[in-house]
Amino acid sequence: MAGKSLVSGVRKVRAAVEALGTPPAFRKLYGILNALEMQVEDGDYQRHAVTRLCEALLATAELYAIPEDLGGRLEEAACALVTLVEGR
Repeated sequence: MAGKSLVSGVRKVRAAVEALGTPPAFRKLYGILNALEMQVEDGDYQRHAVTRLCEALLATAELYAIPEDLGGRLEEAACALVTLVEGR
């Protein structure tokens, strides 16, 4: 069940990144997102890696002029994922 929750959390992060626009404009974000997905896809994730990837995703998002509502959505999804893995 824990694996499904993580996958669901990563899907929310992906949805938030995809809401930002076309992939070429946000290549760095998609690279980090792909690493995050690979980290949790088989259920054998490293808690610290997931946390650091979410931190990297949010730090990289600051490089772009992201509308506040979309940035908040991304932050909320990433923080929820960190909370989920930190609670294990």
